[in-house]
Amino acid sequence: MLSEGQVKNIKSQLLKQIDSWQTNEEKKEEARRYILSLNPKQLEQFLIQNKLIKTSNKEKQPNPATEQQCPFCLIVEGKIPSYKIDEDKESIAVLEINPLSKGHTLIIPKKHLKIDKLHSSAFTLAKKIARKIKSKLKAESISIQTAEIFEHATINVIPIYKNKKLEKYKAKEEELKQVQEKLKVKKRKSRKIKAKKPKPLEKAPVRIP
Repeated sequence: MLSEGQVKNIKSQLLKQIDSWQTNEEKKEEARRYILSLNPKQLEQFLIQNKLIKTSNKEKQPNPATEQQCPFCLIVEGKIPSYKIDEDKESIAVLEINPLSKGHTLIIPKKHLKIDKLHSSAFTLAKKIARKIKSKLKAESISIQTAEIFEHATINVIPIYKNKKLEKYKAKEEELKQVQEKLKVKKRKSRKIKAKKPKPLEKAPVRIP
């Protein structure tokens, strides 16, 4: 596990890389929030999957200067832990760990796509999640917004509650698990049909000659 000092140093280097990106400030800010949200275990996993850790004498040394892989692709592959609530053939739906409101969900295409290549099924999944959030979490309305970070398109499904402002916060694990339990698709148990036993044949009456 990375020490507190290593975590601070690595995040500082990654944030400097983000500052050097040739992209707009909104995308940079989203990337900064993502890096800052990672706990030591998630950060170490992120570094391993992006080949930012070199192994020497059985000791792992972080090397953030290497080219990094898209974190959304790692979430899709299950290499970064997430709170998944639904999926289809094209996309998955996971809870945002730094939500704007309770139930804030990300629709992430399984393929690395830009916004202009988003499949219509991603919006269908977003609307499905929006209906469930309104029903289960009693949201007043839902805002559906597209975004593109690390050149990977996403759809934000953001619940809006009465008298509550939209403001980023770090969700506790307990809250995320509770919301996941309310929103995730329940697997239907297959019913076993018991075969009826055939009725015994009636005996024919004995014929007397």
